[in-house]
Amino acid sequence: RPETGLARQAWVVLLAGALMAGGVVLALRALSFDSEVHRRYEYALTLSQAALEVQQTSADLRAWQARNGRELPRTADPSVSASEFAALGQLAGYLRRRLERLAELEMPADHHAKLAPLQQTLLGFERIARQATEPGGSGSEPSRASLVASSAEFDSLEHSLTELVSSTHARAAASARQAEGLSDTARVALIAFSATALLLALTLIGLTLRTLRANNALLDRMSQLAQEDGLTGIANRRTLDETLPVEFARARRSGQPLTLVMMDLDHFKRYNDRRGHAAGDALLRGAAQAWLKQMRPTDLLARYGGEEFTLVLPACTADQAAQLVDRLRPLTPDRQTFSAGVATWEATEPPTELLQRADRALSLAKKGGRNRTMIAGRELQATLPLEIAATS
Repeated sequence: RPETGLARQAWVVLLAGALMAGGVVLALRALSFDSEVHRRYEYALTLSQAALEVQQTSADLRAWQARNGRELPRTADPSVSASEFAALGQLAGYLRRRLERLAELEMPADHHAKLAPLQQTLLGFERIARQATEPGGSGSEPSRASLVASSAEFDSLEHSLTELVSSTHARAAASARQAEGLSDTARVALIAFSATALLLALTLIGLTLRTLRANNALLDRMSQLAQEDGLTGIANRRTLDETLPVEFARARRSGQPLTLVMMDLDHFKRYNDRRGHAAGDALLRGAAQAWLKQMRPTDLLARYGGEEFTLVLPACTADQAAQLVDRLRPLTPDRQTFSAGVATWEATEPPTELLQRADRALSLAKKGGRNRTMIAGRELQATLPLEIAATS
């Protein structure tokens, strides 16, 4: 039913729209996941790099303290050289800047709390180095012994830096794990989007194929209805008009005869009035189907109009056509009779003239008493009823 087909198509369209919307959402979600994965990987890489730099500079600072501590028993000079103070200032300044860079990153509050005292300690080391190396300084350079004695301060700094680096590494590892999780989620979202797109494509292809099949079936049915008589199921007048030029061209090429027969049920109006239109329709339908079974595949039986029928008989003479008509008479339902006019194409006349000659022969058969066959061109012959002709 058309309503059912429209409703089904509407549901399919709605489903396709929902799948498309879901696919778009999944695609956008996958893109956001991908962006977040990239951001977290960048954050983890930056954290790891900053932690590595801090760890290396811390190790260099600790090596400076250890080196000067080892030199104390070997030399009688208690002072520290200017070059060593310069190295201390460079290491402390570089480490402080690395800590400032680390503080700029997204970090928990407790990490920021640990950074402040570390930076103050490093500022103190830088101040000591600057006072010892600047010309005209205060001259109160700390001795090697006093710097070595401050070993606990170096130990505290190293311990704090180690904790900070460990926490930073842990945070970088957690960020990397989150990035991997987001990457997996994005992969699942992309797979879901691909599956949704595939399902949508298959749905649309199925809908298209179904629509094409329905349209083809409808076109076939419409073509059949256009060429078929709705009551009798045989060819209609339109098919007859389309077939005649083709058969004429074929007969002209082959040189074989082409014969037309016009048939008309006798006293059909009286039959209709007596039995009713339903019975009249049944008679037309039954007669057409019974006659059709006697036709060759190349023959055409068409309803010309009302109770009139036309036979198109390729490669058939007028006498052969008359014999065929005689075989059709006993097949007519309810013992009804019909009259027939036969005309054979003369190779020069158009289809309309051949039809007119067959129709004139039919009129003569009806005027001659009905239930008989008249061949065009033989009108002067006696036209006795079939029963009499058969016994004479």
